[in-house]
Amino acid sequence: MSETIESLKHEINLLNQKLERYEKYIKELSAPIIPSIVPHTILVPLTGRMTEERLTHIMETILYHLQYGDVENVLIDLSGTTINDVDKSDYQLMAAKMRELIGAIKLMGARTIFVGFSPMFAREIVLSGVITDGRIQSFSTFRSALQHIMKDKGFEMNQR
Repeated sequence: MSETIESLKHEINLLNQKLERYEKYIKELSAPIIPSIVPHTILVPLTGRMTEERLTHIMETILYHLQYGDVENVLIDLSGTTINDVDKSDYQLMAAKMRELIGAIKLMGARTIFVGFSPMFAREIVLSGVITDGRIQSFSTFRSALQHIMKDKGFEMNQR
């Protein structure tokens, strides 16, 4: 009987270790940092549910990356995020976290550019008070944001 209990304890321990690995993988994938074709620019595509824990993790990931990279622009792509990904009661929290993120990125010497707000999501963000002082720079698409950054840097995009 004690052999069976020990076997079950061992199996539970293995399953817990596997669960911890999977949780780590999910956390890493929840805030991917993608280098852009434009120098000194990174893209952070966000999809899915926005929670306080996830928004904090996203900020930590971005700031860690800024510490070791020569990044001037952080493009946060919300085109994969919908109004349903944020609970109605969490818009104030998201507004506060977005303001914290913008401020922290600015302290690290970079600027934050948002892309891909859906109309309903943009409306809720405005109503929640995120945009109170015009500090948010945004574009409808990733491409238009890159074109703007390239123009700022004096690069030209030739279409063929």
